[in-house]
Amino acid sequence: MYQQQVRHPLTQSLDSLDGETFEAMFELFRQIGIFWRNLDDAEAYRSRLYAFMQNRINLRPIYHQYYQLARQTLDQLIAEQGQEQAYRLLFTDAQANQPPAETPLAVTRQKVSNEFVTFQLAQGGFRVFGADNYPGFIGGANIPGQPAPYRTAEE
Repeated sequence: MYQQQVRHPLTQSLDSLDGETFEAMFELFRQIGIFWRNLDDAEAYRSRLYAFMQNRINLRPIYHQYYQLARQTLDQLIAEQGQEQAYRLLFTDAQANQPPAETPLAVTRQKVSNEFVTFQLAQGGFRVFGADNYPGFIGGANIPGQPAPYRTAEE
C-alpha cells in the first residue's frame, strides 16, 4: 500500500511529543537557519519539521527521548551562556560532533541538530549556496550553453 505507515511497536506506549519540546526543537531549527544562513523563513517549514520528528519517533522511539534531552540541554546552555552563545557552542563545538555521543551536548548535536541541518538542506536550504539541483529537488537541467543549475568550480 502506498500510504502504509510504519511504526515501531514501542511507539504505541509513548506519550505524544509535547508542545514545549516541539517549540524548543523548532527554535533550534530556526537558529540553524540563522547561524548557517540557509533558510529565509523557518515558519514555512513548521509542519514539515513536525512530520519529520513524528516519523523519526515512529520508526525509532528513542528519538522521543533525544528531543526531550535536546530541549533540556538547550534550556541549560541558554540559562548559563545566553541564547546566541549557546547555539554557537552547539553548532561549532568539535568534541560534541565526535561519535559516539556520550554527553547530552553530543547527543543534541549528533542526533538532533545535525539531522535538522540535513533536513533543512533537503528542503531547499542548499539554494543559498548557489545550487538549483539537489537529490530530491531539481531546479533545472544541465544544458550546454545555458547557466549551470549549480555553483561551478569557476564561481
